[in-house]
Amino acid sequence: MPVQQVFISYKRDDSDDFVRWLAAGLRAAGVHTWVDVEDIDPGENWDVAVERGLDACDAMIAVLTPGAVKSRNVRDEWSFFLDEDKPVYPVMLQKCRVPYRLRRVQHIDFSRDPDGALADLLDALGAAAHHPPTEPDRLPFEPETVLVPAGPCVIGSTAAHVAALKDQHHNWDWPEKTEQPQHTVTLPDYRIGRYPVTVGEYRAFVEAGGYRERRWWTDAGWRVRGEENWTAPHYWDDKKWTGDDRLPVIGVSWYEAVAYCRWLAAQTGQPYRLPTEIEWEKAARGPDGRRYPWGDAWRNEVCTTQEAGIGHTTPVGRYSPAGDSPYGAADMAGSVWEWCTTGWRDTYEEAADDDLDGDARRVVRGGSWGDNQGDARAMSRYGLQAASRLSFNGFRVVYTPPDSA
Repeated sequence: MPVQQVFISYKRDDSDDFVRWLAAGLRAAGVHTWVDVEDIDPGENWDVAVERGLDACDAMIAVLTPGAVKSRNVRDEWSFFLDEDKPVYPVMLQKCRVPYRLRRVQHIDFSRDPDGALADLLDALGAAAHHPPTEPDRLPFEPETVLVPAGPCVIGSTAAHVAALKDQHHNWDWPEKTEQPQHTVTLPDYRIGRYPVTVGEYRAFVEAGGYRERRWWTDAGWRVRGEENWTAPHYWDDKKWTGDDRLPVIGVSWYEAVAYCRWLAAQTGQPYRLPTEIEWEKAARGPDGRRYPWGDAWRNEVCTTQEAGIGHTTPVGRYSPAGDSPYGAADMAGSVWEWCTTGWRDTYEEAADDDLDGDARRVVRGGSWGDNQGDARAMSRYGLQAASRLSFNGFRVVYTPPDSA
């Protein structure tokens, strides 16, 4: 069974640059990492954040240096994993006396041939098996996708669930029929973004002149782009929202999301587009119709919502794999509301309209950093004007493989 997420334990004073390099190499191979310098937000309690990381990860890389061996905090992290009987992979960066409990585990020596050692580490982690064998080769700026297999799925809520939700959240006044009637649909295979589109991925579109080329935009989108003089997403120059390339892009209208997907399809040869709201819900709920991507019970610690108290978006994959959907899609609850192709309809009794023409309100899914757990349910749905460019607007991509259409 390949490792899903690793905690990197190290002494920052003597191995900070190495750990950044190591984390980048692991992520490139599909291994999610938890690193304090990247995964603890300003103002967040350090001990609480580290404990969250230790609980969420299923393996540890222990970076061995003289400073790490002497650090009480680092040794506590090692002991936590060893006591929990979780696998620890010792990495020798600088010659030092290895503690007895770690001496019993064969280490990987990074002091002489880092690239070769990284390949050995990836083999040990099972990273070669991390991606499904059908994962196509990707261009550097192309989002990673996961397969949602063909089959039936439950869509919407029962009347009893909505009534219970209203009792729990007394200020929740969304119309009761919005998620009804609950029904079952069957979809073919499709691939959906493992994460919302990131700042780094969207930057490729901006720098390629995507806001200057008419061919990527719908008629209504090109008109609004010109009237509003859009040259990049809203908040694009605000480092709070764009200072890390792994943050989900925000401040994008539905028109911009469609334009990006069209551009991406042309660059890659894959038929990328926005998901329909039914595709989005199946990817979030899985075949068993769960309420949240991880199950039916709410968990504060596996997503960025109002309950987390962070007050802004967080880097994609932060809560993987604990917060992932059954198909491996991450961040489908909280962080950003995600645009769907589908035009807004008050209930499922109305037919879905996925036509890209016009300026109709469009469905968003998933809740955001500023919303509560009721909005972060996998069946929760809302409609926004297509030109809306808010700090909680984002999106992810989808495509149907040609042999599944």
